[in-house]
Amino acid sequence: MTIDRYVQEINRTMWSYGEYRHVADLLRPGAEELVDRLAPAPDTRHLDVATGNGNVALLSALRGCVVIGLDLTDEFFPDARERFSKAGVEVALHRGDAQELPFPDAAFDLVTSTYGIQFAPDHAAAAGEMARVLRPGGRIGMCNWTARSWTAHFQEILSAYFPSSNGHQGQPMLWGSPDHLAELLGPGFTISSERRELFYPFGAAEDLVAFFEHCFGPCIAAKNIISPPSRWKELRAEMVEMTEGFHTTDDRGTGVPVEYLLVVAEKKGAR
Repeated sequence: MTIDRYVQEINRTMWSYGEYRHVADLLRPGAEELVDRLAPAPDTRHLDVATGNGNVALLSALRGCVVIGLDLTDEFFPDARERFSKAGVEVALHRGDAQELPFPDAAFDLVTSTYGIQFAPDHAAAAGEMARVLRPGGRIGMCNWTARSWTAHFQEILSAYFPSSNGHQGQPMLWGSPDHLAELLGPGFTISSERRELFYPFGAAEDLVAFFEHCFGPCIAAKNIISPPSRWKELRAEMVEMTEGFHTTDDRGTGVPVEYLLVVAEKKGAR
């Protein structure tokens, strides 16, 4: 097995832990905003990369789009299929790697990813694949965590307790930088972006950390493999302290604002 395949298998297993559907519930407002912004027309050929349990795919299918969802972790799919069935829509689901999409060139009018593709180890390969399967005049829509977000700080703490899995692995939060996206997609795209926020409604920093400790796969993986086990208390204490720095009360209630970059990129060329 190559190093890249080994890393992907680790990632697939890690993300399968826990109750991701509860985490996906926190992410749903970003999916709704992205689909509203894109406003895809009926019969749009839509690929949703790192679809998870189908937040974006479901919303697009409800608009009459022809949707395919792809994810490295197919353990999410039973929940996704149940959601699609309850909503009365059909979405084809494929297990696959964002860095090697199993679709022909120019197969889609729209390609999306919310908080997912940025975790692909090879940024250039993932971006290149999105561009390849998109037709000229088509659009890419993304929500990507930024480097100053709560998520970035959370991931930084987790990563400090893991050995580096691959020397060339890109930093996920770079996808939250407009400059990095422009470099990845190149001059063949016109890109617009803006910083937005989700809001995690937890009454205390401890409550948010406890939620992720029990529901979020990478966090569960860290707890399972950390050695000695006593180090988990150190990691967890760092998470709580960091989260307290973000915790606030405003007109949305009490909780943690989490910044992301909403991106729409149009592929140049004749339709």
